[in-house]
Amino acid sequence: MRFTWKHGARSFELERQPMPPDRFAALCKLAGAVIGGLVLLALVHMLDVWGLVWAVAALVLVGLGRMVGDLMK
Repeated sequence: MRFTWKHGARSFELERQPMPPDRFAALCKLAGAVIGGLVLLALVHMLDVWGLVWAVAALVLVGLGRMVGDLMK
């Protein structure tokens, strides 16, 4: 991958290899976990303990839905 930046008579070029796919996937999962954690904290802050209860209940329902979906295949 090559980056070129030109400003007037000056030019700056940088060439580097792209990130391996497994590393990129790990970084995306980490970013998703951070965003999910922040949303959960905001929910608990807004709704007190009930926000945590509803979030856990929603995660359990999603897990059950996936399990049922896998069984129906």
